[in-house]
Formats: sequence, C-alpha cells, structure tokens
Amino acid sequence: MEKKDFTPKIIIITLPLREVPSSFPPLGSLSIITALKRAGFKNTKFYNLDLLRPTYEAILANLEREKPDILGISAVVSTGYGFTKKLSLDVKNILPNTTILLGGNMGASAEVVLKKTGVDFICTGEGDKTVVDFVSCWLSAKDKCSYENVDGLAYLDDNSELMITPYAESISAENVYDIDWSILEDLDQLKYFIQSKDTSHQFNNLFSMDPRSFELHRKNKTSMTIVGSKGCVAKCSFCHRWDTGIRYIPVQVLMKRIDYFIEKYNLGFIDFGDENFGSDKKWLDEFLKQIKTRDLIWGVHGMRARSASSELMEKMKDAGCCRVTYGFESGSQAMLDVMDKVTSVKQNYDALRWTVENKLQTSLQLLLGMPGENPKTVGETAKFASFFAGLSPSIDPNDASINFAQALPGTPLYEFARRKGFIGPTLEDEEKYLLEISDRDARDGETNINFTDYPKLLLENWHFEIQLKTRNAYIQKWGIKSYQNMVSKSFNNSAQMNSIAYSSNADSNNRDSGNFAYPLRAKEELAGESEIIPSIWWFIKKKIPGLIPMIYPTLFWRMRCISILFVLPWSAQKYGVKVAINMCIEYMRWKILSFTPSKKKTVFNSISLRKTILRNLIPKIPTDNPVMAIIRKGR
Repeated sequence: MEKKDFTPKIIIITLPLREVPSSFPPLGSLSIITALKRAGFKNTKFYNLDLLRPTYEAILANLEREKPDILGISAVVSTGYGFTKKLSLDVKNILPNTTILLGGNMGASAEVVLKKTGVDFICTGEGDKTVVDFVSCWLSAKDKCSYENVDGLAYLDDNSELMITPYAESISAENVYDIDWSILEDLDQLKYFIQSKDTSHQFNNLFSMDPRSFELHRKNKTSMTIVGSKGCVAKCSFCHRWDTGIRYIPVQVLMKRIDYFIEKYNLGFIDFGDENFGSDKKWLDEFLKQIKTRDLIWGVHGMRARSASSELMEKMKDAGCCRVTYGFESGSQAMLDVMDKVTSVKQNYDALRWTVENKLQTSLQLLLGMPGENPKTVGETAKFASFFAGLSPSIDPNDASINFAQALPGTPLYEFARRKGFIGPTLEDEEKYLLEISDRDARDGETNINFTDYPKLLLENWHFEIQLKTRNAYIQKWGIKSYQNMVSKSFNNSAQMNSIAYSSNADSNNRDSGNFAYPLRAKEELAGESEIIPSIWWFIKKKIPGLIPMIYPTLFWRMRCISILFVLPWSAQKYGVKVAINMCIEYMRWKILSFTPSKKKTVFNSISLRKTILRNLIPKIPTDNPVMAIIRKGR
C-alpha cells in the first residue's frame, strides 16, 4: 500500500432488510456519511439500496461506473449475509482496488465475513468515530499493520490472522444521530420518510385510532420516525447490540431537531423509534413538558414494561401520546428469566392494564421458542394474551405479533446454539447457518433451529393455539358481534390504505411493513385487497389460508383438539412439502414415545441464558479462535 494524496471517493450502501422499503430512516448510514463529510471527506455518496431496490445487475453497473475507493456496507442484520457475500466478491472481481468496509450487526460474525467474503475491514461498534479514523489511516497506510491503532476494527493482517482492536469510545449523547438531513434532501429521498396523512401507512398503523389525529388543524400534517436515544438498558439474550448502556439525546437538542421538521415539513405525527424509551425518568419528565407545547401526536415504538405506571401513562397521553409498544416477549416468568429480560410477569400485566386504562393503543410483542419453552410456559403466555384481549372491547385480539426465536451472532442464544450443536463448531458450519437464514424472516418461524425439546410441528401449533385462545377470550368477554365488528373495521381501515411507490423498482402492491409477525401483520397483507370480509375460497386463491382462523374464530376454536391438522398444511406452504413431511414424522415419533413409561422428560434450568454462557455451564468449543471471544460474548 502507498500513500494516497487525494480525497477518496466513498460510497455507503444500506442493504435491503425486508421485501419492501422501510419507513424507518437509515440512521446508521446517515450518521456515518455525516461524520465523514464533517471530517472533510466531502466526496462521500449514499446509495440507498433498501429504498431504491435496483436490480442486482444495476447495482454492480453503478458501482463499476462510480469506481469508489472505499465501499461501506451497512449490514444492520445478519440475515443479509448471503447478499453481502455475493456483492462483496463481485465488487472485488470488477474493482479489485476498492476497499470494502462493513458495519452493522453482521460484524458480530467477523471471522466468517472476513474469511469467506470480499470484505476487507469490519467496524465493530459505533461507526461515527471509527470510520473517520479508518479513512484517515487508509490515506497513508502502508500495510495492514497500519490499522492497529484504529479503534473499533476487525480485519485480517498481512499474515491472514484475525485482528480485533479495542472498541472505539462512544460519542457524546448530544451528538447521537446528529444527522445532516441535506444528504437525503439533495437526493430527493427525504419525502419517502416524511409522509402525508393521506399516503402514510405509518399514520394508519399508529395514529389513526386516536380521535385527536383528525382535528382540523392537523389536516395537512406529516408523519415521521424520530429517535430520542441510542442503546438499551437491558441485555436480552436474543438481542445483539454494539452499544453499551443507553444514551438519551438531551431534550433541548432533541426538540431543536423536531422543530426543524415541524417548521420545514409541517410535521405533526412522530413515531419514536427508540428501543428503550423513557427509562431515564428525569429525561422523560422534561421531554413530556417540552413535547406537550408542540401539540404533536406521537407514539412510542419500544418501552420497557417496568418503566410504566398509571400516572406516567396519564401524563404521556396528556402530552400527545397515542400508542405505546412494549417488548413483553412472554407471559411466563421462566421464559423471561431465560431471555434476561430483568422484568416480572406482574410488570407485564400492570403495563398492559395501565396503558389500556389510559386509552393508549398497544399491541402484544411475544417471542416463542426459546430454550426451555414447553406447554406450561406457552399456556402462561396464552393466559397473558387472553388478559390483553379482555381489557377492552376496543382491543383487536389480532394485534399480537408472535415471533419465533432466532439465533443471531453476538448473542447468548447464538452461542447456545453453537455449543449445543445446532449450528456446528467450524467456520464452515457458521457460514452454512448464515446462508440458511439469509433473506429469510424469523417473524413467522422461517428459521432452521428449534430450541425446544418438542417437535417443530408442535412449536408451530403453540403459535396457533395462542392465537385461538386470545380470540376466544375476546369473544367470551365481549361477544362474537363485537369481534366481527372489530375485524370488519380492521379490514375496512386496511382497504383505505394507499400504496406507496418508493421507487420505480419497488413493489407497490406489497404492503407488508415487516414490523410485525402473525397475526398482527395479517391486516397489512390484506391492505387494499377487499372492502368486505373475504370468503374462505378468497384466502385459498390468495395463498394465505393461515388467515382464515381470524375470520372464523369460533369454528376453529371448536376444532382446536385437531388444530395440528390445520397447522400441517400451513407449514408445508411455509417450509415446503418435504420439510413438512419430516416435521410430521418427527411429531408422530414423539407422540408415540410420549406414551412410553420410560420416556424421560427434559427439564431446562430456567435461568439467565447469558449467565449460562458466561459461566460456561455449557462447555466452550475448544477450536474457537480466542480473538473472537470479545465479540462472541456481546456487549
């Protein structure tokens, strides 16, 4: 390597996350570009693949034409590994002198990424400072050893040995997401993240249930996702993050940013996309005072149940809040402990009750299939979901998002999977797993690991049973007519949602936001399809038979003893016939053995999965590269 006496051309790309573009602004990429430009690296461009959805051939053609010196890949989740591998290798083939730097959670698989793809460097953590130091070093680097003083990097040295430098120092709270929005304005792309009421899915999903949203002076207001903090106070065993702790953007700084959008874009509705909204009570108190003066309608995308109180919900409602979403995950204390939620079931119940009592919208966010999940814990979660359905006749029992646990690199759950042999001990095994989960979604079980001691078909049936019990609890409390009116209202609201064409290449007919799992996302799939409740045959023709029980809950409740027979064909649709047949064989074998007196039941010790890994209660893999230990344990 030789010294470069020029300003490098840098292109930052954001990978597509789901089938349709996200309404969540690409904050990570924008933060990196902002930091680079403020450091003097003005020749930095943004190529937003998630928004533009160009063909793969067009992506390569664009990069070959631009010939970037440095290509930055923002890989927010590890499920983009397959795309990242193909793209990075193809870029290296046509542009061998381009340096590829990867950032985001995929970096938790640093050794696999560096040895199996075309990526040269990985940013291990917050990139604002690391990327500036990296490019500065790149300008004068003579060899790989030159990068050993750049904090927050992983790379292979000149001897192909893995090197991981110490994590970079976190930026100050006031500088978190201090974004130069002209990056998107100059590309004419900010309009896709600031939507008018009439064309915004975000408005319909989050704000339309609050009567205040339709007050005359809000007629022409826009909606947008804004973030008021970075990080989380929790360390859930299924969640990977680079940040330690949480930083709340000072209220005055946050309000200045909000005022910018109010004045320039007539902002009237905000979805706060924080992972851990309001845990800092002092910050929250000042926030509520300030936000109230701006007469906004706003919702909270992520709040801990233990932060809630009846008084707080009342104050938030008074300040313009219309919706609060919690990561409840489970109604079983045993499962909450395994997940490291540091939350009690009582706190979950209390948060739900207080939220509904104060007429704030909410939905259930549940996680199914963690190690130790069993019929008892599933029953406890179903009881919790039924409690939700019985709180108010205005609650739609289908507002429940039931996700399946997925092992993502850098989490205790991933290490559990590796040590238990679900993934395998070698780099090849890890890459095989990453390729298997590439471009697939864990929301509805589209993952290849069953962490429970029960057959996978039964796991799928648990998901279905929770839905059945929740709907039945609503009907028992509020009546079938109330349920039918609720579902009809949901369908009619969905039918009014207009398609948003994000680009000429975007699929404007796909209305799945990707934010929720079944049954909640069922309403998104049906958006605009019908203004009346469809027939069974309509669902079959549309190849979405899994939604039929939502329309005919009483029928399916009466046949719940044979629910496994309904789950099987839906599993075949999701996984393929061959996999479904194997699932059926596994279930039948388990069913037969369950009648055997000598059959021993496995008892999982329901303690913190993180502590289980850190205390080595499950033996380490002796062939692991010790350099990876700092990343494998997570932060």
